[in-house]
Amino acid sequence: MKTMGMWAITACLATGICSQTLTAEDGIQVRSVVRQTPRPLVLSIAEIDLTTAGLAFVVTGENGDPNGDAPGDPNRETTRRTTLQFLCDQQARLAINATFFEMGETDTDNVGLVVSDGVPVSPFYENWPALNIDAQNRAHIVRGRHETFDLVAPEGVQLHNAVSGNRQIVTDGKVTVNEANTDVHPRTAVGIGDDDRLVFLVVDGRQPGVSEGMTMKELGEEMCALGCVQALNLDGGGSSTMAVADPEPRVVNVPSSRTKWGKLGVLRKNGTNLGVRVGRE
Repeated sequence: MKTMGMWAITACLATGICSQTLTAEDGIQVRSVVRQTPRPLVLSIAEIDLTTAGLAFVVTGENGDPNGDAPGDPNRETTRRTTLQFLCDQQARLAINATFFEMGETDTDNVGLVVSDGVPVSPFYENWPALNIDAQNRAHIVRGRHETFDLVAPEGVQLHNAVSGNRQIVTDGKVTVNEANTDVHPRTAVGIGDDDRLVFLVVDGRQPGVSEGMTMKELGEEMCALGCVQALNLDGGGSSTMAVADPEPRVVNVPSSRTKWGKLGVLRKNGTNLGVRVGRE
């Protein structure tokens, strides 16, 4: 395990904020931030330079819907994998959990848009927004018609690698969460900067005195502070996970799921994960 030097610990005690770079190479920087206000928080932040040569994105692919397509059958479009398993399967450098999904079965129905390397996997859901990264690594927030892959906005975008959130928490550089809900939870968010950056954020939660989680509004404010002009809330709670390979694969945050004995860090098998490769054709 990588440890924080004494100077950083002293700075943390003095300011209530610690920041440690976990990995920084090939256009990807991952860091951990520890805060004590407004409550104990641990954030895992990844920033990806979309102009990096050899950069490619990967999304969980379809599995052939093994339960069949009889009327009334739920779709079982993807096979659940932990974010760490997905990272290893795809030989990715970085990965996070992504689209919401139905719990319970290994083959699962995703709730919202999923497209993997141009192959449609799961359609748009209601008016939920999605992140699309095209073949040239241009990132857009997209919306479409419910239960279809028909794009409504913006025009001229080709669906290529896409994952869905349930809410757009930053729009044109402003927080677009107005609710007064003060519930704090583990969170995963993705954002687009105006400087060819993509930002992944995982906030640990449900860990009293260590990292207690964020409200949805706080999540939007954090993504704005990280320079995002557009941002989405992705699946959170026990799903929230960030994994890296630098070079050994590992999970950098502490997921909130527990063993039956109460030990933290159980890795949930997620319906869809989003990863970043570097240097692969």
